[in-house]
Amino acid sequence: MSALRVVVIVAVAMIVVAAIALYAAKRAPDSAASAHSGVLKGGTLRTDMTQHSIPLDQILDGGPGKDGIPALVDPVFTDIAHADPAIQKSDGILVSVGSEARFYPYNIIVWHEIVNDTVGGKHLVITFCPLCGSAIVFEADVDGKPEVFGVSGKLYNSNLLMYDATTESLWSQIGGEAVVGERMGEKLALYQSQVVSFETVREKYPQARVLSVDTGYARDYSLSPYGNYDDTEQLYFPVSVTDTRLPTKEIMYVVNFNDRSNAFKVKDLKPGVVARVDVAGTPLIAELKEGIIETVPALPGYHTMWFAWAVHHQQDGIVWTAGKL
Repeated sequence: MSALRVVVIVAVAMIVVAAIALYAAKRAPDSAASAHSGVLKGGTLRTDMTQHSIPLDQILDGGPGKDGIPALVDPVFTDIAHADPAIQKSDGILVSVGSEARFYPYNIIVWHEIVNDTVGGKHLVITFCPLCGSAIVFEADVDGKPEVFGVSGKLYNSNLLMYDATTESLWSQIGGEAVVGERMGEKLALYQSQVVSFETVREKYPQARVLSVDTGYARDYSLSPYGNYDDTEQLYFPVSVTDTRLPTKEIMYVVNFNDRSNAFKVKDLKPGVVARVDVAGTPLIAELKEGIIETVPALPGYHTMWFAWAVHHQQDGIVWTAGKL
């Protein structure tokens, strides 16, 4: 790809994402906005840029600045019967803590990227990077205290860089690790989640609570601001590794086990298929059961596009598909 083409693609992407941010910044009526005030106020990042584990010149501006895409801090939920029609055909992230289950529809979190929440008494940060299709849930405790995360407006290898409200260190979403700032090298614990449809939640988790469109921000949650991005091979931002073994945006289910990152091609995990990989002499098995991916041993996993996983795991990655790569 020519340098000019790369520049044009990046410029267009920045315009698109900036437009999203402007739309997201239009607040709903004051009564709704006051209920979701939170602690993230925008402004200029206070990150200590002298401490970094990634090249600073590879950190790109995504278009909007800090909190230009507003994370949710005080999320409101509803029951399945009263979920807005705009999200009833949406896939999303399902999280369970004990007997409590919550569903975070893509239609909503594509506009916010981060939801700070407490489920069953556990502090969690539910994250979604639309550019990578990466749906990842972390335990939000850092240094023994619950942390709040926001959208920095920065990207690394086309992936969301989050920031924590305490030190404003930048965290790699797909790595779950602080890569710039005072907390560099600290990691978040991955928490189990699944990507399922609203219909699956309605059928199998009838008591689940569903993230409400009452976010305190005015936007049309029935529309995707990224258009047909998921259905093309084109990336808006450059990445440092190109791995063509699978289509760029093929969805993978990723499990960390025995110091390896193991990626299973989701489309090939059909009912009745037992996916098995050897990880340092120990088998790791994945199966799709009633719409949920289960592994033996039982481990937390997450979903992401192929290119985003491949960028980070050329050295420690194991790939499973039903056919040969």
